[in-house]
Amino acid sequence: MIKGWLTTAMEKNIRNSVKYAGTASEIWSDLNERFGKESAPRAYELKQKITSTRQGGATVSTYFTQLRSIWDEFQSIYPFPRCSCDKCECDIGKKINEHQEKERLYEFLMGLDAEFTVIRTQILATKPIPSLGTAYHMVAEDERQRPVSNENAKPLESAAFKAFHLSNALINNKKRRR
Repeated sequence: MIKGWLTTAMEKNIRNSVKYAGTASEIWSDLNERFGKESAPRAYELKQKITSTRQGGATVSTYFTQLRSIWDEFQSIYPFPRCSCDKCECDIGKKINEHQEKERLYEFLMGLDAEFTVIRTQILATKPIPSLGTAYHMVAEDERQRPVSNENAKPLESAAFKAFHLSNALINNKKRRR
């Protein structure tokens, strides 16, 4: 079952290269050997892609998913080091993860459309700075509330527009009478 899932998720040319593997573990080992290596040019390319990725009018969910995909690929070819000693008391692994999450938070916020400036500022002003997941949730909620807020604003804008035109019409009538 897992072997079938792995092969259907692959591009055809890669699938053909592992079709005679006996187990999912053999497939995974083969793919890891070929593609799971650190590649400085690919890491550089992915870092450029991360910094140039912008929301560009897409939904927050679509934008975040796009970034997440790039982050995951980057992590697969350039993983953060892990503590290998059994007696580690400095929590370096936890600190590295926190640093990585904060870096991803900044990358996510940098690529948001201008309409999210207010929520971006609120997130950055929060002490302690929220997690990436919490920040995503805040931005997504802001996005969901926009149609409701805009709907409520339309009648006020319409009333103000009518009042403006009515007062202009009255002024113009007074000028004509003179």
